[in-house]
Amino acid sequence: MADASKLRGPQHAGTFASWLSLIGRLGVGQIFIFAGLVKVADPAEVARSIQAFDVVNNDSMISLAAYVIPWTEILAGVLLVAGLFTRAAATVILLMLAGFVALIVNAMNQGKELECGCFGKIKLFCDGPLGRCNLIQDGVFAALALLPLILGGGRASADALGKAKATDPYADYGEDEDEAFD
Repeated sequence: MADASKLRGPQHAGTFASWLSLIGRLGVGQIFIFAGLVKVADPAEVARSIQAFDVVNNDSMISLAAYVIPWTEILAGVLLVAGLFTRAAATVILLMLAGFVALIVNAMNQGKELECGCFGKIKLFCDGPLGRCNLIQDGVFAALALLPLILGGGRASADALGKAKATDPYADYGEDEDEAFD
């Protein structure tokens, strides 16, 4: 019978995957925290941005979205940076990005020249009206979010810390199990 440790590949593969996950988590997580904080500071601007897409005509729904979207971005970003509920946070971010891309493509197909409300009034990556740059930007963000979704939180995550404590009852006492009882 084959040795299971040989089937997993080299020891460094886990370290490389952890680093990739960390890059994705920190990259897209911090961006979403920043985007959410900028939007929380000016919910009226967020509401105007949502209204400009002309996909929601109900003022109550627009107001609700103007508050829910930024806080969802912040929460998902914080969870992703911490590596807590990593895959769930990455999924939420990917779903939001899919929605943003759908709105951008819809606006472009209708010939609308809308300003991006991505980072409030700050033009972080793309300048001018919504267009290809925003689609590329969201594609890069999606690629970053896919890393922790596929790879998990990695070693430097709250998820990994929770697993270590759950699988090793002596994790708090050192490497030698006997130390716990000395």
